[in-house]
Amino acid sequence: MPSPNPHRDGFARRTMFGLSFVDAPSVRPVRDTILRGARSECGAVPLLVTPNTDIMVQYSRWENHDDREFFRNAWVTLPDGQPIVWASKILRTPLSARLCGSDLFVELWPELVDAKVPTVVVAPSAEVADGLASSHPAATTIVAPMIDLSDRRGVEAFAGEVAERVIADGATVLILCLGHPKDPIIAAATAGRLREAGVEVPYLLCLGGSAEFYLGIKKRAPRWVQRLSAEWLYRFAQEPRRLFHRYFVRDVAFVKLVASEAMTQRRAGRAT
Repeated sequence: MPSPNPHRDGFARRTMFGLSFVDAPSVRPVRDTILRGARSECGAVPLLVTPNTDIMVQYSRWENHDDREFFRNAWVTLPDGQPIVWASKILRTPLSARLCGSDLFVELWPELVDAKVPTVVVAPSAEVADGLASSHPAATTIVAPMIDLSDRRGVEAFAGEVAERVIADGATVLILCLGHPKDPIIAAATAGRLREAGVEVPYLLCLGGSAEFYLGIKKRAPRWVQRLSAEWLYRFAQEPRRLFHRYFVRDVAFVKLVASEAMTQRRAGRAT
């Protein structure tokens, strides 16, 4: 079903699995909104998340209520996985297209560079940090340490470091490139620190491995493979050991999520 829009950004949205997905033909309207710097259109926190099938399964099992709610209330939720788009049609809440975080990065980063937008990037490695910093003189890159998410003091300490950098640079965009669930958890902690300091929260863009694809550190599937919705198979061929459990064990649970959502919608239909 179309979602009521508490924001003033003009995006159409569709609600499934308790999340409000942006429904658009491409990522360009999202890119343009970020470049306008219109954070007042974004509700309480200008958070962007890009759930794929695996993230949806993890989200369904997330035990920490605060982290789950922060993710659920994101300003923009992009349907990054093709199975989410297929599920939307089964559930009669059809999304127009898959909207990938990696595509948003490709569209957004050169524009941030050209406009010299003050940007902070939380990078997974020095290779990513150096690659991005070399192209964007107005950006600050922070290489994240090894973070144990169960160590909340450690998370808060790192978030404090990120918040200090955002304040010092006057950054209006914070890009997190660590992957899920680190990106939204660190984003939430950083937003909390900035609020405590009375500073406007920048765009919080949880873009996972997008920077590694952009820099060519990891290879993204060719366009023809993406059009066949076989990008997951291409990635599996590159990293079979790491991705076998994810694709063939854990993510099978997405089928159950779709079935559960269908039952929930039927019950809601009967109630009305």
